[in-house]
Amino acid sequence: MEVDILKNLVKDINRYKAHKKFKDNEIVYETLLAHTELTYKYFIKFWQSKNSDEIFDRFCDVFWQKEDIDNELKNKAKNLLKEIIMAIPIFHDIGKINPNFQVQKLNVKEFKQNDKYLNSKHSFLSSMLYMEYCRDKLYEQSEDVIVDLLLEFILYNGYIIERHHSKLKNMKEFKDNISFNKDDFFVKLKQTINDSEDYLNKIEFANIDFQDIIHKLSKISINEDEVNKKTIQQGIYLSIYIRWIYSLLVASDYYATSEFMNEADFSETADLNDIDKWDSVYENTDLLKNIRQYQQERYPISDEELNTVTDINILRSEIFCEVEEKIKANADENIFYLEAPTGSGKSNTAINASFKLMQHDKRLQKIFYIYPFNTLVEQNLEILEKVFADNEDIKQNIAVINSITPIKVSEKDLNDNEEKDVYQKALLDRQFLNYPMILSTHVSLFNIIFGNRQSDVLDFYQLANSVIVLDEIQSYKNKIWAEIICYLKELAKMFNIKIIIMSATLPDLDILSRFQAQAVNLLESPSRFFAVDCFKNRVKLNCDLLKIDKDNILDKLKTHLKQYLKSDKKILIEFIKKKTAHDFWVDLQENEDFKDVQIEYLSGDDSIAERKRILDKVKKATDTIILVSTQVIEAGVDIDMDIGYKNISKLDSEEQFLGRINRSCKKEGIAYFFEVDEASNIYKDDVRLSESIVLKDVNMQKILELKLFDEYYKKVLETTMGKYSYHFDEFIKDISDLNYKSIATHMKLIDDRQDMVQIYIIRNLCVDGEILDGKQIWDSYVDLWENGRKTMSYAEWKIELSRITSKMNNFIYQVSKHNLHIGKFYEQMGNIICLEDGDKYFTKDKFNREILYIKN
Repeated sequence: MEVDILKNLVKDINRYKAHKKFKDNEIVYETLLAHTELTYKYFIKFWQSKNSDEIFDRFCDVFWQKEDIDNELKNKAKNLLKEIIMAIPIFHDIGKINPNFQVQKLNVKEFKQNDKYLNSKHSFLSSMLYMEYCRDKLYEQSEDVIVDLLLEFILYNGYIIERHHSKLKNMKEFKDNISFNKDDFFVKLKQTINDSEDYLNKIEFANIDFQDIIHKLSKISINEDEVNKKTIQQGIYLSIYIRWIYSLLVASDYYATSEFMNEADFSETADLNDIDKWDSVYENTDLLKNIRQYQQERYPISDEELNTVTDINILRSEIFCEVEEKIKANADENIFYLEAPTGSGKSNTAINASFKLMQHDKRLQKIFYIYPFNTLVEQNLEILEKVFADNEDIKQNIAVINSITPIKVSEKDLNDNEEKDVYQKALLDRQFLNYPMILSTHVSLFNIIFGNRQSDVLDFYQLANSVIVLDEIQSYKNKIWAEIICYLKELAKMFNIKIIIMSATLPDLDILSRFQAQAVNLLESPSRFFAVDCFKNRVKLNCDLLKIDKDNILDKLKTHLKQYLKSDKKILIEFIKKKTAHDFWVDLQENEDFKDVQIEYLSGDDSIAERKRILDKVKKATDTIILVSTQVIEAGVDIDMDIGYKNISKLDSEEQFLGRINRSCKKEGIAYFFEVDEASNIYKDDVRLSESIVLKDVNMQKILELKLFDEYYKKVLETTMGKYSYHFDEFIKDISDLNYKSIATHMKLIDDRQDMVQIYIIRNLCVDGEILDGKQIWDSYVDLWENGRKTMSYAEWKIELSRITSKMNNFIYQVSKHNLHIGKFYEQMGNIICLEDGDKYFTKDKFNREILYIKN
C-alpha cells in the first residue's frame, strides 16, 4: 500500500503541512504527504525488523481459531486485515487537513479559520476518514463472512489513530464519541466533511452507519461472573494487538518527525544479531572455562555425592549444567522457572540460558534483565562489565534504563558525526529501547506491558522476539500474581518472547494461571539442591528472641550482640522499618560498649555511591563490623556475613536475608529472628503475613530450616486464590472492555504516593573520588531548565538533563508531606524543594528525616 491513497482522496494535498521548524531564522514546513511517507517508511522498517508477519499470523490464528470458515476465506481475511493495518500510518495524520489545524497550530497563511470544524484537533478526524475508507473497501471487496470477521478491527484501528498523540484510555469512551445524536461532535463533523469541497470524491458519511462496527464490540464482552478460558485469552490477545499496533504507529510517527526536524535518517536499528560473538567472549572467561571443564569431567554427579559436597562452586556448576540441558531440550517453549538457592549463581546461569535460547532461535534479538530495584540493576551491570571487560563494542551495547542513569551517548559517534544527529539518535535509542541488551527494573517493564501513557506503550513493540529474565518477581504484591502470569504467558506466545522467572523462593505461578500451558522448570528438583548441607545448613536458625516482649527487644538485642564484639565477625541486623533501623544505629554509635566496633547503616535513602562505600567496607573488613540495614539488604546484595539478626516479615524475605549469611559456605553462620515492628503494618494486603505462615509459627520455622518452600507456597497460593479471585476477575473484565486506564491502575507495582515530596539537600559529597558540589549541581539544574532550551536542541537538552539528574540523585530524598516543617528553603523547581545548610539534616553523616518534622 502506498501514500497515493491520500492523493486520490484530498484535492491538492501538497498544500497541507504537517510540521514546521525554524532554520536560519526562517520557518520551514514539512508537507503532510512528506511526513506520511516518512511515517510509512519507518512503520514498514519496524514491522520487518521485528518479524511482524509471524506475529500477525499468530494473532489471526488465535482470533479466528473457533470460526467455522475454510482456509481460503481465512487467508483472504488475513490479507485484507494486513492491508488495513498498513493503512494506519497513511491515515494517522490525514486529519491535519482541518483548516483550523493549519491556521492555529502551524500558522499557514493560505488557510482560513473554519468554525464548522469546531476545533483544531486532527486525530479524531483522521480516525473517521480511516474508518470510512476501510469500511468502504471491505464492503466492496469482501464476502459477508469476511466483513463479519474484520469490521471490529476497523474500529480498533480507528481507536489507535485517535489515541496516537494521547494515552490509551477506555475503548468505551471512543465508541461513545461515535454518537448519532445530531447535537454531538461526531455528527457535526460528519456534516462538515460531507459539505466540504476539499475532497476528490464525495465522502458520504451520512450514508454510512457505524453502528454495525460498534455492535461487534459486544463479541468480547463478558458478564461479571463469567470468566473462562475463551474470554481470558481472547481479551488478552485483543488488548495486546491494540498495544502492539499503537506502539508501532507512535514509534514510526516519532522517528519520522525526528528525521524532518534533524534532517537525518534514524532508521538504523540496534538488535543482537550476532549472539555467537557475545557467547564466544563469555565462554572465554575463566568462570566459564572452569564450568566447561567440570561439565566434561564430572557432570552429573549422583545424589549421594551431591549430598556430601562442601565446595559451593561444584553445586553452582551442577545447577548451571542442568539448566543448560533443560534449556536446549525445551528451547521452543516460552516460560521458564528457575528456582535455586541464594548464592547458587543464578545470574550467571541466566546469562548462559539467555545466550543458548538466542543461539537456538535466531529470531530473538534482545535480552532484558529485569530486577526489583535500581541497586540490583547497577550490581548486575558490574557483573556484565567484568564478563565483557575486554570488548568495548559489546559493553557499548549494554544499556541501563532507569530514572537514575544518564542517557547513553556514544563517544565514537560524537567524534564521527554532527552533534545534533548524535544527541537525537541517543535520545531515540533511550526512548525506544534501541539496544541489544537492557538492564532495567520491574516497574519499568510493567509500565511498558500494562501502563497506558504514550511514553509507556511506545516501547511495547520492542519486546517482540526477545529474552526477558525476571528476577525476584515474588517481591511484589501477591494480589496480582495471577494477573502477571496469565498475561505474560499469552504475551510470550504472541510475541515469541522467552521469559525466565527466577528466585530462591519462587512460587509455582502455574497454579494461578488459568487454562494455560505449564511453564518449564529449569531444575527438575530444586529441593535436591536446597537439601544439600552447603545450602540448607550453612546458616543455623534461632528463634528464641521471638519470645521477648516487643518493648524489651531492642535492649535485649544490644545485650545479645555483645557476645560477638571480640569475635572478628561480620554482623548484619535488618529492621523492616526505617526509623527503627536509624534509631538503633544511632543508639549503637552512642553506646560505650560498642565504641571500638565499626558500625555502618544502610537504607533506601543512601545513594549508589554511599551504598557502594558501605558494602565495600563490609567486604574488606577483617575485624568485627556491624551493619544495620533496612530491607534493601535482602534481594541479591552480594555480601557474606557471619551473624544475622532480622525482624521477621514474610518467610521468603527471611530466606533472602539468610542468603547474605555465610554465602560462601566456608564458615559457620547463624541467624536470630526477633520482632519489634509488625510487618502487617508495612506490607499491606499481603497474604504471606497471615499468622499461620510467618516465622512465629513453629511449623514455618521447620519449613524455613528444611527449605520446604513448596509447602509454604502451597499455603500462600491457596490463600491468594481464595482471597483475590475477585481481583483477577476485575482485571479480566477491564481487559475484555479494553479499559487501559483501569488496567494500568490495577497492575501498578508501586502505588503513587501523593503525600510524598522530593527534598534536595545542598552539601558536598565525595563520589568515586570526585567532589560533588551540591549547590553547583542544583544551580546547573535550574539554569538548564530556565535557559538550556534557548541554546540547545531538545535532544541535547534532554541528555544534559539526564546527566544532571543522575548527579542530583546523590542529594535527593523522598519524604512525607504529613506534618513536614521545613521553614524557609533555598529554592523550588517543580516538586523538588532545595534546602541549604544540608549538614544539619544529617546525624553522623546519615540523613535524619525526623529533623524535617521538628517545628523551629
